[in-house]
Amino acid sequence: MGGNYYGGAFVDYGTLRLTETSPVQSFDEPFTVAEIKTFLNLNNFDLAEDDLLTQFIVAAREQAEIYQGRDLVQKQFDLAYDYWPTYRIPLRAPLVSVDLVRYRDSSGDYTTLVEDTNYIVDSSRSPGIISPPSGDSWPSFDPWPSSALLIRYTAGLASTDAWWADSGARIKIGMKMLISHWYGPGRMAFSETGAISEFPFTITHLLSQGSIPRVR
Repeated sequence: MGGNYYGGAFVDYGTLRLTETSPVQSFDEPFTVAEIKTFLNLNNFDLAEDDLLTQFIVAAREQAEIYQGRDLVQKQFDLAYDYWPTYRIPLRAPLVSVDLVRYRDSSGDYTTLVEDTNYIVDSSRSPGIISPPSGDSWPSFDPWPSSALLIRYTAGLASTDAWWADSGARIKIGMKMLISHWYGPGRMAFSETGAISEFPFTITHLLSQGSIPRVR
């Protein structure tokens, strides 16, 4: 498998997953349960209901991330390749930092690359990229049979990011409306009013405004 990236086209190659950490990564969600209860005009103290609202908050944020093409909470990812996929390698937006770039050769030995010496990071792009320094290329090596290359990086918005006061304010409204829709009678992703319809266009319109190409 292989391909190229540039101008919004991404290779369908490589394996992306959250970095395994101990304790497991936790995320600072855009809303608290108390905020959603206020929005829904709820005054109950049912812990089971709180758990349900927590799940709705996570699900709404994940749905917004799909529409937006950007991570709305900060996460650390491990991106694995069998070989260098292209000169510029796209990473999820907004890119915060590249934490590790390492490859494993056919003997099982690891080599760790150094930022600004072996590669450069451009986090001003959306999505961000890493690439070799100007005039250089990626190191040539005889790779380990599988997942020889690891790029570990952090991407996502902090809760204090200025984006939330601008474009993000609209996204928050869309997420609240989506949670309200899920919480309503029947708690389904669609309604029957003569014809079956999925959740309202207003919600998808709010969540998709200002979207960027999604990396995986």
